[in-house]
Amino acid sequence: MLPRCDFIRISALTTLGVAGGVRDASADELKTVRVLEVPTDGAKSVLYAEKANLFRKRGIDANIVAVGSGSAIYAAVVGGSADFGSGSLWPVFEAYAHGVPLRIIAPASLYRADRPDGFLLVAKDGPIKTPRDLNGKILGGDSTKDISVMAIRSWLDQHGGDGKSLRSVELKQTEQLAALDAARIDAVLLKPPYLTVALETGKYRELGTPYDAVAPRFALSCWVATADYIAKNPDTVKAFTAGLLEAAKYTNANQAATTDMVAAFSGQDAAILGRGIRSTTAETVTASDFQGPLDFAYKSGVIDQHIDLSGVLASTVVLSRGR
Repeated sequence: MLPRCDFIRISALTTLGVAGGVRDASADELKTVRVLEVPTDGAKSVLYAEKANLFRKRGIDANIVAVGSGSAIYAAVVGGSADFGSGSLWPVFEAYAHGVPLRIIAPASLYRADRPDGFLLVAKDGPIKTPRDLNGKILGGDSTKDISVMAIRSWLDQHGGDGKSLRSVELKQTEQLAALDAARIDAVLLKPPYLTVALETGKYRELGTPYDAVAPRFALSCWVATADYIAKNPDTVKAFTAGLLEAAKYTNANQAATTDMVAAFSGQDAAILGRGIRSTTAETVTASDFQGPLDFAYKSGVIDQHIDLSGVLASTVVLSRGR
């Protein structure tokens, strides 16, 4: 079990009301599922799905809890204290390569170079003015080999610097901005809502979009469950992922409708978040959306053995043939 302090209950959702649809299942017919999510803008689809009864009409009562890091979420799912969890794609690939029974049941956030939502920030009044100035500096990331850290290293190499010279510090996403503000780190790649909060202060400069070094478009995060849970609860998994997909289509088209719930979930100011860019939730994915970051993991040396992509994807992940 995760320590109680790692959990942030989203009690605000219970007062948000019901948006659209009628409950198709009575309370005693609902199956409760334990859902863990990192408190970022990427949570908006699962939050909306619960608020709008998209899960309930499929027979699910989702108990959604915020946890500060994807690694803690995956540990909870594998350990059996959660049914579904969301986090970065790379740890799932690593887990699968080492025989850990995590499976991807749905994509979550999608990165697109033509609509970037992840920016490398440095202090506006600091000495870092160009990518090359990053040489030898300290980065913050979810882990020392997180995709954001490795993307920055690769991006720096592409822009005349030395990616290997960078040092990295492991920090939860909820801690990274404070570390940058206190000058414990020199740069960090942030996404909404923390990116929005940082830029609102006027204290930071956008140095670039390092995720471009991975691929022009790729799945940045995903939803997972264990192979055992999927085998024993196929209808529940299908219902959960169907609710996520319906929510993704709505939230991508109606970003403003999700601002308050993301603010409540992440503990940020809704007015500030409403003025910033928003993340994109995957509605459809291709094999290359997963293969791109997997190939980058091979190239970066994060995964040292090739894996069969089809083995880590559950049957609920439907791949389209093209974009």
